[in-house]
Amino acid sequence: MSGALWVVAQLSMLRGFSEGPSVTTTTGMYLLLSTIRTHLAWSNNTRAELSGVNDSSWNWDDLQPYFRKAIQLGSGPHPDIARVYNMTYNAGSYGTNTSKHSIFATFSRGHTPAIIPIYQALRGYPGVEIPIDHSVGTLGLAWTPRSMEPISFNRSYSRSGHYDGLNRDNYHLLTATRVEKVVFKGKTAEGVEISPRWAEAHEGKGKGKGKINGKGSGKRVIRARKEIVLSAGAIHTPQILQLSGIGPASLLKQAKIPVIVDLPGVGANLQDHAYQPAVQFNWTTPPPYPEVNTTLPPIEAFLFGPGLNLMLGLPGISPTRYQSLAASYLSQSPSEFLPKHIHPTIIAGYAQQQRLYAAGMLDKNFAFSATGVGALPVAAPQLMHGLSRGTVTLNLSSPLSEPIVDYRFASNPLDLDIVAENIKFYRRFYTGPDSTLRQYVDLTLGESQPGKGYQSDEGLKGWLRENLVPSVYHPSGTAAKMAREWGGVVNEGLEVYGVKGLSVVDTSIFPTIPGAATSMTVYAVAEKAADLIKARAVVVVGF
Repeated sequence: MSGALWVVAQLSMLRGFSEGPSVTTTTGMYLLLSTIRTHLAWSNNTRAELSGVNDSSWNWDDLQPYFRKAIQLGSGPHPDIARVYNMTYNAGSYGTNTSKHSIFATFSRGHTPAIIPIYQALRGYPGVEIPIDHSVGTLGLAWTPRSMEPISFNRSYSRSGHYDGLNRDNYHLLTATRVEKVVFKGKTAEGVEISPRWAEAHEGKGKGKGKINGKGSGKRVIRARKEIVLSAGAIHTPQILQLSGIGPASLLKQAKIPVIVDLPGVGANLQDHAYQPAVQFNWTTPPPYPEVNTTLPPIEAFLFGPGLNLMLGLPGISPTRYQSLAASYLSQSPSEFLPKHIHPTIIAGYAQQQRLYAAGMLDKNFAFSATGVGALPVAAPQLMHGLSRGTVTLNLSSPLSEPIVDYRFASNPLDLDIVAENIKFYRRFYTGPDSTLRQYVDLTLGESQPGKGYQSDEGLKGWLRENLVPSVYHPSGTAAKMAREWGGVVNEGLEVYGVKGLSVVDTSIFPTIPGAATSMTVYAVAEKAADLIKARAVVVVGF
């Protein structure tokens, strides 16, 4: 029996567009998958994005202490690089705990002098602001630290920051294990039913004690004394809830699963950041760049370079169309582009999101584009706030197999309009009449991608339907922290509605996806959740 049971990542197959060719990809079986990517750039939400869709203690001001608790500043930029590259950062956005049990944001010691002309051109470009960095709650062009250890410059993530070197008798990590369902007594969660993915999976694989309850392989139930926490990610948390009898009653009845709680929001509201294949030009002669007086070696590899990112709201992306796009979106019926036969509470929740996003489309600090800037005339922006919503549902022919994940990307046609505006922004930046880089671009060869044949809006949207990738492995929103009457699944304390002893702590609780890479927000949410869970576990003995 365990005090608190944590259920973490499993595996799934995904589906992409609502129409046309599908995209298949895989989520891995990692502990905190979103943190394991090599040398990820750290970026934060903006104040506008954390205003939320309802009154909440999970706002910008409330979460800032948890961002500082979660992420420590390893080291700032090297003075030689900072001087020439004009690097700035806000040290107060990060913590100062430099123990080995920390997760670090560290500025790269690599530098790429050829990026400086592009930085300078963007710095003076209309609509591009220059915040001190991307942690202060505003968008623009900024240098960002990477998820690296400050001395070794190895990847810094959940394993290196929290797991390695941990030696506690009350901590067991059981790998290669499938959680089949949460076990209830009435409406109280008592444990989880598990089975090994292969016969030897449970033979001495935990930290602390080896076998669970002294047993080897086979299906069993692990019981909790206090609370069960689902952290299986936005794909598998809703699957586990549905297998456990918590979800849309109509779906559960079709799967012949007894209904514990009818929660239509479980598996609804799926969101992700979409990746656009790069807009590509070529230099005739690369623009000149200043000499960097440093002994540090130049690095061409993008992931190890200085970390320049451009994040824009819709007014910066499309100064002539952002108002009409916002008006078009606001004029839509909330149910118009949601799945057919969707529950009224899901429609009510999306109506709240629609109100928030329509206002965000007019706000220069509500992200609709994020681009990692390199040294070539190439740009591959991500769509940070898509308007479409997908689903995660059980496979009715085999509920214990991987769930059916449908991103339904571009089911709301305005998604493609926004991404097309991203393409046009970079066309103007590199080859427009006001571009300071135009003189260096090979205009005879022209644009190599999407290409000269895709100049009209309809042509661009057709190209995007064939080439856009609907996921960058940031799935979110499928067990949202919203009011139950808005399709919410968990309350302000992240406890699942309608039951006791069960909570969710992962990206599935986000009502709307962060306008940044999700890992930094996940760490901050986890730190706040830890405080909430500990507070619930306190037993008052007397007065």
